[in-house]
Amino acid sequence: MRSEDTDLASLPEDNETLKTLLRSLLLERDQQTKRANDLHVENLRLQLELERYRKLYYGPRADRLRSTGDLA
Repeated sequence: MRSEDTDLASLPEDNETLKTLLRSLLLERDQQTKRANDLHVENLRLQLELERYRKLYYGPRADRLRSTGDLA
């Protein structure tokens, strides 16, 4: 017997319990998607802030810096 068959066999038989299980899984997925989106936006914000600090610290030369190795 395959693992997938065992997993399916352990699912509840009644529709209401299956619907409740499905709702909780969809809610969990939506929360994880929102968290991933929030982290992505925060990452972009931090990258922008870093670029601003580079320009403040290095001045016009900051536009020519392409990597952290250029800073050394």
